[in-house]
Amino acid sequence: MQTIHQKSYCRISFFLLLSFISFATTTLAQSKDVKKILAVLRLEEEYWSKGDIEGYVSLYAPLDSTRMILSKGAAYGKENILTFYKKYWPREKMGTLVLDGESLERLSRKFYYVTGYFHVRYPDGKTIDGRYSSLMIKIKGKWYLYTDHSG
Repeated sequence: MQTIHQKSYCRISFFLLLSFISFATTTLAQSKDVKKILAVLRLEEEYWSKGDIEGYVSLYAPLDSTRMILSKGAAYGKENILTFYKKYWPREKMGTLVLDGESLERLSRKFYYVTGYFHVRYPDGKTIDGRYSSLMIKIKGKWYLYTDHSG
């Protein structure tokens, strides 16, 4: 016959085991998501630096509500974002993009808030430096830019 202490010990042990499994599963899922999001950021650098604006915009979510925040409003949807980039960032003005100082905050299983620094470097040595913030969205297991702002 088990004593009250043995039953309590078994319940506590079981609870701790479940807590550990839950924590480990969540941590692994988060680290996989973080790796995937960082991979998207590396693709941003690659596409931008190659002058591949279509590839760059392919990283935005395929939703009408996807937006890029501008100084005087916002561009909604991938087509409008692409139009903006083609108008204001022609290939010869794109330079080489470097993103660093990333900070990722999980908001839910579907959203991460990402901030960091951007640096656009040109062959003549000039650079444009600033900060960015993005809301990333997970759709069918893939991470996309959902809301993007830089300045």
